[in-house]
Amino acid sequence: MSDPSKPPSSSSAAPQHEPDLDRTDLLSRARTFLKSPQVTDQDAASKRKFLIEKGLHENEIDTLLQEAPHTTPAIPPRNYPQPPPSNLPNLILGLARVFSWITGGSAILLFIYWRFLLPRIVQTSLARRSLRSHYSTLLQKFTSSLSSFKEAQAESYSLLPRVSPYREPKEYGVCQTVADILRLLDEKQPDYTTIPPITLLRIGISGLRHRREDDVAPTTEELFRYLEEKIPWLVTEDGLSFEQSLWDTLTTCPLFESATSSSPDPQTGSEGTLTRWSFHPSDPPVPSPLQESLKNLSDTLPRATEREENRFQHTLQTLSDFTGYLSTQVYLPYRSSSSAFSGFSNVSTLLSPAEEELRREIRALKGLVLNRRSFMPTLHGAHSLK
Repeated sequence: MSDPSKPPSSSSAAPQHEPDLDRTDLLSRARTFLKSPQVTDQDAASKRKFLIEKGLHENEIDTLLQEAPHTTPAIPPRNYPQPPPSNLPNLILGLARVFSWITGGSAILLFIYWRFLLPRIVQTSLARRSLRSHYSTLLQKFTSSLSSFKEAQAESYSLLPRVSPYREPKEYGVCQTVADILRLLDEKQPDYTTIPPITLLRIGISGLRHRREDDVAPTTEELFRYLEEKIPWLVTEDGLSFEQSLWDTLTTCPLFESATSSSPDPQTGSEGTLTRWSFHPSDPPVPSPLQESLKNLSDTLPRATEREENRFQHTLQTLSDFTGYLSTQVYLPYRSSSSAFSGFSNVSTLLSPAEEELRREIRALKGLVLNRRSFMPTLHGAHSLK
């Protein structure tokens, strides 16, 4: 009985190995399926759903999913548009054109400058340089001539008499009193500042000396008091400044000499010092050699005799000229009346206005000569006067 039981045990063990082999084969195929590139990129939910449909358990699916390689999803390729064709040749061609235009324009401008502008600039610079040199030469000549003229002028002036700085003007030099000076000024608005201080001081000193019997020179106080009496304007503010100029002239001019004298003071009884002034005109200047030469020359030359003019002299000269004209007309060859008239008409048409006027004067003078009754007495009177 034991033998017949063994075969059934072997037959029951065979069916148990077959599901295990099928399960292992299913896991291996599922593992291969998960490793395939087509499935790797899919999500886990779709994989799990597919494996459940194939009969795998949850724990097996989890194990397989853990064993499956985790790959990052591939980035889809970017589809860029096709780039346009390169514009570099056109750019290079445009730059070449621009540079060619610049080069051509520069060459044309350089040619114009070299052909037209440069000669004018050179001529202008040369002309300016020549003008500058000419001006400098003229300036040097002018400077040299001016210096030589100054030297000659200085040499000529050395021969001329020196003008005295204290010389009085001609119209004031003949004045002898203050009244004579006041007559030269404007009566309505007299300008006393125009009076030369030398003239006023000279007249003041001479007036005070003629007033006194002892002919003593006046003092400074007496002189200014006398001038203030004659010209009250000196007491004003402007007059005081003019008196200062009078004092300066009195003390600096060599024509006025001062002399000190002592005199007793009537109030204190002590002796005081007084300054008295006198005027000494300057000596006439010594004539220079040039003046002496001119004077000797004028003395040597004969005096020009004045010619006595006769009122009939012009008439006699006109008559003598007319007599000569008549004599020339008398001795001219004979002409017929018609030819003479035609010639005279032709001459009259060719004469200028001045000649025509002269012809009229000759006709008038001819009529005066022919009238002997009025001409002969005047002629005899002219001969008698001559």
